[in-house]
Amino acid sequence: MRTVHGGLDTSEPRELGLQPEDVIDFSSNINPLGTSERVRQAAADANLSAYPDRDCLLLREALGDRLGVGRDHLLVGNGSTELIHLLTRARLYEGATCLLFEPTFGEYEAAAALAGAIIRRVAAEETDDFCWSIESAERIIRRSRPDVVFLCNPNNPTGRYLDCERVQRIQTAIGPDALLVLDDAYVSLSEDRWDSVQLLETGNVVILRSMTKEHALAGARLGYMAATPELIEYVRRLQPAWSVNAVALSAGLAALEDEEYIDAARQVIRSAKAYLYSQFTAMGLGFTPSATNFLIVKVGDATRVRADLLRRGIAVRDCASFGLPEHIRIAVRRRDECEQLVSALRQVLGP
Repeated sequence: MRTVHGGLDTSEPRELGLQPEDVIDFSSNINPLGTSERVRQAAADANLSAYPDRDCLLLREALGDRLGVGRDHLLVGNGSTELIHLLTRARLYEGATCLLFEPTFGEYEAAAALAGAIIRRVAAEETDDFCWSIESAERIIRRSRPDVVFLCNPNNPTGRYLDCERVQRIQTAIGPDALLVLDDAYVSLSEDRWDSVQLLETGNVVILRSMTKEHALAGARLGYMAATPELIEYVRRLQPAWSVNAVALSAGLAALEDEEYIDAARQVIRSAKAYLYSQFTAMGLGFTPSATNFLIVKVGDATRVRADLLRRGIAVRDCASFGLPEHIRIAVRRRDECEQLVSALRQVLGP
């Protein structure tokens, strides 16, 4: 069974007599400003007649300079999803244990299941505003003794963001022989960010990041992993040659020089999110405050609401696949687009 993701399939609007460009996509959690002109131009200038650099050397050097780590601590992939699957192949096997902090991104479980791993869970409850109990997590970790732990932080779909102290408690609990995979794909678009790279020094942490999200490169696919050189080399051997194409590499290098664009996106997110909070409160809708560029809203029958919104040219993410059938996930877009979303949602939900 394929993992459910956000993003609009071409067939859906076509069945409704709509063109994809007629739909505002709130289901994909990417930079609300889209791809910057600098990155677009770099992608257009990529040499399509030559094979891409299979070692992604220039991008790894640029990333290393920015993060303060050697290039041997970095592996670039065709989006972070590829890296998740490669990493589970490297560290999980039949009968190994993988622990998930849920609800969360579905590819962790999909990859672990393919490896034959036993899945254990730390669940966040709606009654606790989807905040995990670290004390409970520590007990589950001691009992299950996981080989790999996946923690999405800020979390998809809830937007909850654990501080450094809580993440370090999880890291300590799993012990030196297990691996904490910290997926902070959404951290660059978040408020009150802290530097997770410092955790690499302990040797039992892997950091995943997605340039797809922060620079709106969903069509090109680009992510990277930071870890010990030994683990990076082991995972690299599992990666197919030329996994990352020339367009993505060229765009990624330009994106690293475009930090002002990310700053501008954060300002847009901050303002539009405050607007959404105020409107949902006025509508009497329950929502979870989010640290990043998306949030979940309780609407009742999420599948029906999503379908009704799509007929009005608005795409949101139905959270049933996360185990939250009454919630939709909404990416924070520009204010004018958010106003159209609110108007459509009022029509769908009624007075």
